[in-house]
Amino acid sequence: MSKKGKTVRIIVWSILFVVVFAVSALIRVQTLGSAPMKLLKVDWNETVGTEYLNMQYENDGGHKYDLYIPKAADEKEKNQLILYIHGGSFNSGAKEDGAAWCKYYASKGYITATMDYTLQKKGVDANLNLLNEQVKSCVKAINEKCTELGYVLDGMATCGVSAGGTLAMNYAYKCAETSAVPVKFVFQLAGPSDFEPSEWSLLKRVNKIQSDTEFLKWMTGVDITDEMLASGEYNKYVDEISPARLVNENSVPSLIGYGLKDHAVPASSRTILLDSLQKSGSVYKYYEFPRSNHGMYNDLDVLQEFLDESVEWCRVYF
Repeated sequence: MSKKGKTVRIIVWSILFVVVFAVSALIRVQTLGSAPMKLLKVDWNETVGTEYLNMQYENDGGHKYDLYIPKAADEKEKNQLILYIHGGSFNSGAKEDGAAWCKYYASKGYITATMDYTLQKKGVDANLNLLNEQVKSCVKAINEKCTELGYVLDGMATCGVSAGGTLAMNYAYKCAETSAVPVKFVFQLAGPSDFEPSEWSLLKRVNKIQSDTEFLKWMTGVDITDEMLASGEYNKYVDEISPARLVNENSVPSLIGYGLKDHAVPASSRTILLDSLQKSGSVYKYYEFPRSNHGMYNDLDVLQEFLDESVEWCRVYF
């Protein structure tokens, strides 16, 4: 087979893989009725809490956040915040994806919020350092709004799924003490933890990224040259955006979960993060989803355990 023929075959198989993965995920959701969301379902009404939708925070994209105040919140006592950050490969998704999560934890008595952030598209700078600053700005706005409403925030947890899990970890590991509301712990599912470009061939194909240097600029915001790539200088910039490289002995506790059949996030994201958490000596707990792909559909029993554990962590660390 000619070189051109091999290239065409690779492209066709790559497209076929993405299509099959997307269709199978959609079929799975329709078959189960979005089963994971059923575990989060809450009969939300005014007796449970109050929602403040499309609230503003300082950013260049006009992004907003939604805030949920439970009836159990006490204006005279200190309260805790859980910030959900949506996923979507950094190029899709919306704050509304976190509504069920917010209502679930608000029903447990915690103030919750879900936010929008800049999505990665051609010609748009949405590097992970910038997104981290947006999270920081949003937390500041949430704190100010809660103060305005008469609620004192004593601590917070960041959480998210997939890309949102990455942003949740980055903020928790980088900004725990400088955050407007101190971060006490982080919990996430299927979040990429390392951005070594050689591990991200699928994401590069989906986003039509032609080279490792382009991918690195996409993720770090820095113009990485071929020389920097060859010398290893690029690593210091990848260090700034990779949760597994940010973990140290002072990191906040981490509750994490990964599917062993995940085709969207490289297996290395799981193994590298677990290795870093173990070597750092920081507190963590890991849940393994042995039968699940990226959506955790095939291990609902494990997902229930994860959710129960996250509520227990709220009791322990808040």
